[in-house]
Amino acid sequence: MKLFGIYMILSLLTGNPLLSLVILLLIIFFAEQRFVGILPDFSAIWRRKNKAKRLKKEIRLNPANAEACLELGEIYFRRGKYEQALSFLENASDKMAGHPLFHFYLGASYYNLGKIEEGKKELEKAIEANPKVSFGEPYLFIIRICLEEKQSDAIIDHFFHQLLLYGSPKTFYQAGKLFLSNGDRERARLLFRETIEIYDACRGALRRFYRRWAVLSKIALLSMQ
Repeated sequence: MKLFGIYMILSLLTGNPLLSLVILLLIIFFAEQRFVGILPDFSAIWRRKNKAKRLKKEIRLNPANAEACLELGEIYFRRGKYEQALSFLENASDKMAGHPLFHFYLGASYYNLGKIEEGKKELEKAIEANPKVSFGEPYLFIIRICLEEKQSDAIIDHFFHQLLLYGSPKTFYQAGKLFLSNGDRERARLLFRETIEIYDACRGALRRFYRRWAVLSKIALLSMQ
């Protein structure tokens, strides 16, 4: 009823019902992003696109700008464009060797392009340089490789506990889904519960940031009953 009331007020102010609906939807979206945080941040797509344009311009002016190549590689990786990501990351390889994020994005791009061994080596370099890199994402990829290669449970358990040490609610949820899809309900359940416990312990902005993963984890636990 409150939303309908706001819609009616907007319609009176604008004189255009369609425009009023668009304004109302924008208000709901921004309020959700500010106070709830379950929906994906669609504005991030626009921000990444603008940033990519700026970085490309910088690289055209200075092709040796390794930091810009790394940032652009990250943007393309997050957009699922792994070949483009790889081309920029490889351009940065001379100056970025030893940088944990460089090795993570390079390794993850290799993995997604089917170059599993190259990917695994780079992911191991990433966690060797910084075990906390990218909130535990490298462990997620390494665990996936271990499961695909049917490696021993002892090896999987090692990386599982490393993930618990250095991961985030997002990586815990993603790893939980991975283990669940491979029939490991015990590890999956532990990861989903860990996600919820971290969310419950948080306050302020972190609580909003983690809410989406906590809600998805609760849904996953309910589906396992």
